[in-house]
Amino acid sequence: MSRAGSRSILNAHASTRSKAATLALVATVGLTVLKLGVGFLSGSVGVISEGIHSFLDLVSATVAFFTVREAGKPADPEHPFGHGKIETLSSLFESLLLVVAAGFITYEGIEHFSHPAPIAHQNLAVITILISMVVSYFVYVHNAKAAQETDSSAIKVNALHFLSDVVASAGILVGLLILRFTGWLLIDPLMAFGVAGYILLISIKQVKEALFELADTQLPEREVTELRKILDRFQGGEAIESHDLRTRKSGATRHIDFHLVVCGEMSVTESHAICDEMEAKIIEDFPSASVNIHVEPCETENMNCQEGCARFQAQLGRKRKV
Repeated sequence: MSRAGSRSILNAHASTRSKAATLALVATVGLTVLKLGVGFLSGSVGVISEGIHSFLDLVSATVAFFTVREAGKPADPEHPFGHGKIETLSSLFESLLLVVAAGFITYEGIEHFSHPAPIAHQNLAVITILISMVVSYFVYVHNAKAAQETDSSAIKVNALHFLSDVVASAGILVGLLILRFTGWLLIDPLMAFGVAGYILLISIKQVKEALFELADTQLPEREVTELRKILDRFQGGEAIESHDLRTRKSGATRHIDFHLVVCGEMSVTESHAICDEMEAKIIEDFPSASVNIHVEPCETENMNCQEGCARFQAQLGRKRKV
């Protein structure tokens, strides 16, 4: 894949991330207003907790709306490695907001558990939660697909916010229906506790992923293995060996660098051509990758070097005959 093709893919990814963030923001504004309004009108801790959850989702969606645009900017003199870390910081902030949401919901649940009260406008509360489930699921599917296509951590957390909203709404809906047919007031705060526990679990997982990325942890083992396979395909030809593979991730960009050993008699032009070929193959499998290759001449006393240089001389001889 050419650099122009890679840039085209990156531009398409930026557009996809932007559309996903915009949809999430618009949907969250509507759900927040609806659920908080009906929650306070009905007095249901479940609906109120969902409104609090949606309000924090709104903050998260607003942050993602701006950060995905900033993170998509190309590298500049002040940010030579790009702006990807902004997206990682955004995903960490959004994940921490989920922790805060779990805390608020737990607090409201304790208050209503200690002082249970009947819920007014139960039908309206049920309809509100149903609307929330449908809208949240639609946005979740859209954002999850966008996150998978663009490898965006911020959009991925956005999708998880809406998935947690679907699960939370389902729990609250069950509680409202049980309350409607049994009159058991404690079911409302009990379901809120369950929702808080679920949100806390998924938020902790995302916080860990964001911290690992900020700490420049290497790419997942599966991806590192795939990279090594790509490098091994070139070994034994004009490339003698590669070593010191290092990887990290910044936003949607994977930074990959390694040392490439070639015959010491190879010209700069010839070694550069090999690097271009290797880089193109890596970008073909990892479109958003930034590849840095350090070329080294082999040591003549090394058997691999002698064999590699012999192959290079033979290939060079064939090219001259042609």
